[in-house]
Amino acid sequence: MKRITISLLFPLIALFAGLINLAACNDSPVEPKQSVSFSQDILPVFESNCNFPGCHNSVDKQSGIDLTSWGSLMLRGSTFGAEVIPYNSKWSHLVQHINVDTNLAPSSEPLMPKPLPPYTNGSPLPENIVKLLMQWIDQGAKNDFGEVAYSNITRKAFITNQSSDFVVVVNLDNNFVTRYVKVGTLVNTPASPHNVAVDNQGRYFYTTLIREGSVEKYDEFTYEKLGSLHAVTSPAHVIITPDGTKGYITNYNINGTERFIKSFITADMTVLNTIADITMNATHGGRITSNGEYLITVSELGEYIQIIRTADDALEQTIPVANIVPPNGNGTGLFRPIAVSLSPDDRYAFVTCDKSNDVRVLDLNSRTITHIIPTGLFPIQSECTPDGRWLYVANRNSNSVTVIDLNTFTVAKTIPSVGVQPHGVAFTPDGRYAYVTCESQSGTFVHHPAAGSSRPGTTAVIDVINNHTKIKDIEMASFPAGISITK
Repeated sequence: MKRITISLLFPLIALFAGLINLAACNDSPVEPKQSVSFSQDILPVFESNCNFPGCHNSVDKQSGIDLTSWGSLMLRGSTFGAEVIPYNSKWSHLVQHINVDTNLAPSSEPLMPKPLPPYTNGSPLPENIVKLLMQWIDQGAKNDFGEVAYSNITRKAFITNQSSDFVVVVNLDNNFVTRYVKVGTLVNTPASPHNVAVDNQGRYFYTTLIREGSVEKYDEFTYEKLGSLHAVTSPAHVIITPDGTKGYITNYNINGTERFIKSFITADMTVLNTIADITMNATHGGRITSNGEYLITVSELGEYIQIIRTADDALEQTIPVANIVPPNGNGTGLFRPIAVSLSPDDRYAFVTCDKSNDVRVLDLNSRTITHIIPTGLFPIQSECTPDGRWLYVANRNSNSVTVIDLNTFTVAKTIPSVGVQPHGVAFTPDGRYAYVTCESQSGTFVHHPAAGSSRPGTTAVIDVINNHTKIKDIEMASFPAGISITK
């Protein structure tokens, strides 16, 4: 994470110091090119202006940045993460730190190059050079063989950036952001990707566009859009069956006129069934048991839990989150269940209630609520570790994560200062690390971009084994929300 403090200011200034002495470039301006070559167009700029002693050569590598080769830049990045995101120059930090025109891209502090006599006088980079670098990145930041970095990674997280209309791809091997997949079709307003789900087969991911009112399907490796479906007004979560053949869409229709969810066939993205009930007032979260037998959904305004058989899409049972909840589906406003997660053995459903600030534990065998566990303020999503030991709860309005010991159903720890407005939680398959998305709508832990774009968000990485300790912030575009990790 690139956070400005007194201790980091000088290293950050050195980071891009001399990152391009533009006096030499002004004499022979570079014209826009149909195809930009790394070795012919980009590397000479780095070689002439960046490889100074104490800067970005292969020996000193200030802040971990080595600009002497394509591999060192693209595959090693910096100590903070990726500096260049293929196909997206505007959210590439290399561009942000050398750009002064916010009509082109965000402009970040500290702006580079800084004066470093005798190598550079700190002159701003000419616009034509900025555009050339942006053009190379937008073409994929390819090497001379036409290769794009991180095209074949398999261990990755998909994270929705709700205010920016991206699904971000994070390489779990080094926590680098490797792609921004543009989603949605709206132009003048965000389509708002809210939730994302990857299938167990490692072939596709699906995202809900809660404002646009659609669900889109993408190839997990090429990131090509393969289809879309308009089925409900406000799709909140998309849930895919274990075999990948079928999906469900919850409907966060807060005016109560559409009290139903939809099932669909994933192969051709067509609606299969409508499952309706008066208690389905603003359904938000949903999960399918690992054996594929049941879908569990929760309605925030109805304040009910729905249990649905996936074999025939029949609503088998509705359960209020408290005895005082009326059966008319209008709720009390005292609990507001918003999301649900499941234990790996399908024994328990964990329902987060953002008004009563707790998790309600539903025993799926007895169909009764057995525990009510306090959390921080406005808990949203929760997730259970693969071994069934811990439950993590993202507390949006407390900037914290509650860690619940599932051996005792008690709070074991509260992790403070996880990020600004934690939202989603997911674990790596081995259970070692948790990833917590942080909306960052009212503030942020990162220092850039400073101007010219929406507020950046972060996703926190937590070491589960090492006493549930936060170890990293991954910076990305605006409003990280939903998250799903490949199996």
